[in-house]
Amino acid sequence: MFATAADGAKIWYECAPGPRPVLFLHGFASEHEATWERTGWVRAVGERGHVLVDLRGHGNSERASSGYAPDALARDVLCALEAAEVPPVDVVTYSMGGLVGWALARLAPGRVGRLVLGGIGGSRAARENMLRVREALSGDQPDACIDGVAGHGLEGEPPAPALFAAGELDEIAHDAESFAGELGAPFVSLGRRNHLNAVSSRRFKDAALEFLAS
Repeated sequence: MFATAADGAKIWYECAPGPRPVLFLHGFASEHEATWERTGWVRAVGERGHVLVDLRGHGNSERASSGYAPDALARDVLCALEAAEVPPVDVVTYSMGGLVGWALARLAPGRVGRLVLGGIGGSRAARENMLRVREALSGDQPDACIDGVAGHGLEGEPPAPALFAAGELDEIAHDAESFAGELGAPFVSLGRRNHLNAVSSRRFKDAALEFLAS
């Protein structure tokens, strides 16, 4: 299914109904299947229901020439949620998806219950990190996406109850634990995982599901 963003860009989404769907938001240079389906996340949320979205410039969504700032990406996601006609969602994110989930909870607070933020801390998105991730994942995302996201970070107080998670070897989210502490938010260590393999952690899934159920 495709939702149409305000500028006409086509945003891919998939919805499985349930009483409290989980919206999954992937990171830069990835997409829904690699991040959430192959790693067992969709199976783990089961009958809660889920919404998968490929962010603009990723996966099945349109590679537009603009519209990549976190607020703009959040508006794309909101269009997908409205098209899917789902009840309020909890949100599980990874890396850049955390910026989008944070922005979404500010943009539409009535649509978001809880936030699970993996692979992200308080540091602002760095262009060099995004370039490294794109190369490591053999991505072909437009430079406009890097231009739109670089320099952005998680601003202000959490817009919804939030759980942070990161691997001990994650250089991009190296400050996740201390940042969560500053916000008074819970944090779970994913052991000796790095930025590219932490999302598949069983500990990540278990902590997220426990947090969403609490």
